[in-house]
Amino acid sequence: MVRHAFVPESFRFGIIKPILKNKHGDQTNQDMYRGITLTPAISRLFEAVLLSIYGSYLNSDQLQFGFKKDSGCNHVLFTFSESVKFYNKHGNKAYCVFLDASKAFDKVLLMV
Repeated sequence: MVRHAFVPESFRFGIIKPILKNKHGDQTNQDMYRGITLTPAISRLFEAVLLSIYGSYLNSDQLQFGFKKDSGCNHVLFTFSESVKFYNKHGNKAYCVFLDASKAFDKVLLMV
């Protein structure tokens, strides 16, 4: 597949299953669900092989904290609080903007 830049048709498809976000909420409300995609096992195996071979060449920015091994909310909160302390200590203001994008990723768009 790598040599010929060909991806099998079956790798493009998956089964979307709705997962309830909160068991104590209104189960009739569609916003209470998020979709997960179940992909074919062979495509996950292929991805695992690619990651084991080429994983050391795949890098992301050092300021990316999500979807990254050995990183998470605690790391970004520490970096953020230390940055604010630094600027305040040196007599500067720190302006912050927070964006809650959780709703943006809870929708499933089916294209036919």
